[in-house]
Amino acid sequence: MNFRNLLYISAFFLFAFSNGSIAQDAKTLHVDSTGRLFIKPGTPVYIYLSTSPDGSNPVKLKGFKDGEAPISWSEHGFKQLNHLNLYLGRSIRFDIFADGKAPKTSLHFNANQGIQKGTTIYLSGEAVLEFAATDPFSGVESIFYSVNGDEFSQYSKPIEFTNDGEYTIRFYSIDNVGNKEDVGERVILIDSTPPATTLNFEGPHHNGVLSSRTRISLTAADSFGVKETFYSINNNPETRYNRPISITNLPEGEHTISWYSVDKVGNVETKQTLIFFVDRTPPMVFEEIIGNTYMIAGREYSSGRSQLRIAAVDNKAGVKEIYYSINNSPFKLYEKPIFLSEISGAITIRSYAVDNVENKGTSDAEGQQFSMPQVDITGPNIRHSFTGKQLMLRDTLWISPATIINIVASDQGSGVNRIEYRINQNPAEVYSAPFTISNAGSFTIGCTAWDYVENLNIASFDVSVDAQAPEIFSHFSVNPHRIESNDEESLEVYAAGVTLFVGATDNLAGVDNIMVSINGARERAYSQPLDGFKANQTHTVTLRAIDRLGNERTKTITFRVE
Repeated sequence: MNFRNLLYISAFFLFAFSNGSIAQDAKTLHVDSTGRLFIKPGTPVYIYLSTSPDGSNPVKLKGFKDGEAPISWSEHGFKQLNHLNLYLGRSIRFDIFADGKAPKTSLHFNANQGIQKGTTIYLSGEAVLEFAATDPFSGVESIFYSVNGDEFSQYSKPIEFTNDGEYTIRFYSIDNVGNKEDVGERVILIDSTPPATTLNFEGPHHNGVLSSRTRISLTAADSFGVKETFYSINNNPETRYNRPISITNLPEGEHTISWYSVDKVGNVETKQTLIFFVDRTPPMVFEEIIGNTYMIAGREYSSGRSQLRIAAVDNKAGVKEIYYSINNSPFKLYEKPIFLSEISGAITIRSYAVDNVENKGTSDAEGQQFSMPQVDITGPNIRHSFTGKQLMLRDTLWISPATIINIVASDQGSGVNRIEYRINQNPAEVYSAPFTISNAGSFTIGCTAWDYVENLNIASFDVSVDAQAPEIFSHFSVNPHRIESNDEESLEVYAAGVTLFVGATDNLAGVDNIMVSINGARERAYSQPLDGFKANQTHTVTLRAIDRLGNERTKTITFRVE
C-alpha cells in the first residue's frame, strides 16, 4: 500500500499542548456536546497523526520550515485547519473556535425587599445569594466567590445570610478553556431592624403642655439609613416629614400626634403616638397687702411684716415666674412676700406672671393708703462666748468637754422673746442656760433669736471638741532582773540605781504639763528623769498628763528596787 492510500484511508489529527499533554485538559481545549472544538487564543498546539480512531499511538508531525515549532491562534473567533491532498486535488477542513472572552457573572437575591445603589445592595431580612454565569462560546467551567476577605471558594449552592450586617462579596468565573473573568465586587447590607424615631419639642414646653409657638421635630436613626418619616395629627391623613412641625393653627386643648419611619430596605417602624396639650391661656395674677402689729408696754410696734403678696394661677402649664414693680420701679422677680416697712403713703403695684410655656398675664392694682406704726424690723443681736479652756489651731476653735458655751441676745426694739439653738442636724432646743458638749468632734451651732414682734435673727458658729487626754509613756533605764508574781499581780524588780523616764503625747492640743507623785508624796511637775529610788523597797509612781484644753490622764507604776 502506498503512502497516498494510507493517508486517505486512516489519517487523524490530534492536538496537544506545548508540554505534550493531550487535548482533554479543559483549561485550554474544550469540546462541547455538539463536537465543536474550542481553544484559548495564544495556546501552543502540536499536530499528531494516528491510524486509530481513538487516537492511540500518535506520531508528532513536523513542519516543513519550522520543524517542531507549535502553531497558535491569536484572536478570538472561528478558525479553520486545512489538509490539502495533492494527489487527489481536494482538501480536508478541521473547524476550530478560538475563545478569548471570559464569562460574565451575575448575582441574584431571594429577599423580602431590596435596592441597589452603585455596587451596594440593601436587603431587608434574611437573604439567599445565588450566582449565575454565562459564556456563549466554550461555556462556564466554575464560579468562585469570597465573603469579607475569606479565601475564594468554588460556588456550588446558594449562600444564606441570616444576621444583620455589612458583607463584601467578591466573585469571578472561569470558562472551559481557562479564560478568567475580572474579579467583581458587591457590598451587601442586611437590615431587618426598623428605624427608631425620636420626637422632640423646639420651643416652650412643660410636661406635655406646649405653647402655640412650639414646633415638633422628628429625628429618625437607622443603622443603614432612613428613607422617609411620616406623621399625622389628630388622625388626619399622613404627611411626609421634612421640617419641624408648626402647631400655630391648632386650637387650645388636647391633640394627638402619631409617627413612624421607613428605612432604605423597607423596614417599617411601629407607629408611635403622643398626646399633647396646646396652652394659649396666660396666668391670672392677684396682689394682696398683709401685715400685723403688736402692743408692748403701751407702745404699738409693727412687726415689719407689712408685705406685698402676689399669687398667680394657670389653667394648664402652671406658673413659672411672677414679676412685680412698686411705685414704677424696674420689674423684679417675685420669689416671696415683699416687706413694705420702709414705704409710706400710696403704693402703686404692677405685676405679671409667665406660665411654663411662656404665656404672659398682667394685672393692675389700685394704690392703697395706710399709715405705718413704729417699726421694729430688725431681729435681736446674737453673741456667743466660752467659759473655760479654748484653743485656736489652724483657723479651728477647740474646746474641752468642760468648756461652757454661752449664747446672749439683745434687742433695741420690742425686746428678746426667746432663743433657740441647734447642734449640727439635731432638733432645735430652747436656750435657757449655758451648756457643754461632751462628745468629741466638729460641731456647727446654729442660733435663732426672736423679738416680741417675731422679727428674728440667725447666727451660727463652728467649734470642735477635743475629749481625748494625752497618752503617757514610761521607760526604765534597765530591764527588770526578775518578776515577782502572786495571785493578784506581777511586780517587776529592778537593780538599785534604776532611772525612770517619762513622756506624753497628745493628738491635737498638745501636752501642757506632766505631774508626778512618788509613794504618795505631793505632786510636782515632771522636768527630768526620776531616780534615787531606795533599795529593798516597793515604790509607787503616779503620773498625770494634762493637755492644753485641760483633758488629763493618770497612770500608776508600781515596782520594787533591790
